[in-house]
Amino acid sequence: MSEPLLEVKNLRTSFFTNIGEIKAVNGVSFNVNHGEVVAIVGESGCGKSVSQLSIMQLVQTPPGRILGGEVIFNNRNLLELNSKEMRKIRGHEISMIFQEPMTSLNPVFKIGTQITEVIQTHSKTSKKVSWKIGEQALADVSIPDPEIRMHNYPFEMSGGMRQRVLIAISVACKSELIIADEPTTALDVTTQAQIMELLQNIVRKQEKSMVIVTHNLGLVTRYADRIYVMYAGRIVESGTTEDILTDPKHPYTLGLLKSIPKLAGRKDDKLIPIEGLPPSLVNLPEKCAFLPRCPFRNSFCEKNGVPALEEKSVNNHYAACFVHVGKK
Repeated sequence: MSEPLLEVKNLRTSFFTNIGEIKAVNGVSFNVNHGEVVAIVGESGCGKSVSQLSIMQLVQTPPGRILGGEVIFNNRNLLELNSKEMRKIRGHEISMIFQEPMTSLNPVFKIGTQITEVIQTHSKTSKKVSWKIGEQALADVSIPDPEIRMHNYPFEMSGGMRQRVLIAISVACKSELIIADEPTTALDVTTQAQIMELLQNIVRKQEKSMVIVTHNLGLVTRYADRIYVMYAGRIVESGTTEDILTDPKHPYTLGLLKSIPKLAGRKDDKLIPIEGLPPSLVNLPEKCAFLPRCPFRNSFCEKNGVPALEEKSVNNHYAACFVHVGKK
């Protein structure tokens, strides 16, 4: 096996507020192999986006602070690099597609200006050559009339088109790794599918790797090779997409799957919600964070602290749970 492109080890990021320390990312570990699509899934506030911002050293300080861990990318620990060294990596070796295309793009600059700025930051090309590269990047993400669109302002484009622009910016500098943070937020279902197909095609054709961050488990099942499920700042399950879908080993993952609408279901079928609310990330108890909401909880769970990620079946399928969930 070759070395992973990205390997995150025991990453910890907290926010220090007047109500206490919020442990947004609490010992998270995962890896991304060359040419692989990995999904990080969980409900809002579980630490998905903060973990990716930590990788890019984009956590706002204060109140946020990366407390520990390692982020190994191409055999370098990114957390040991200074701000100047990280600027060379952002956009060039690792690109991030943010979840709000309207706020991620500067409303007072034309699309072409914003794309060429990124290209010129990471290469020695002239403005004319950078402009042509920008046009080609727009064409690569299926934006019609790229020569005209380069002269548009963000408000002159639809939400789906703006999201394609962000993707074009991320691929213009030929980054090895693309981090897509909720890439389909606020888009209609048809546009969501188009954006996901576009990202998958880019990864396959250009031999990139990608991390997709989303709260929608149903959205990524067709596109991801592996899935990490996060809850309350920790990874609670990981495995291949097939294993996660067909044989979930953590009650939270099982709850997520049950809450997805089924096309084959009857119109009067009701969704099955996960009862209760996620815990506060301030002063988390030293036991399973999902315990109050878990339908499988028992006295053993109450007495034995925080369950560690353990291999539950073959093919590197891990879950942090004391009880047996899934196939017998």
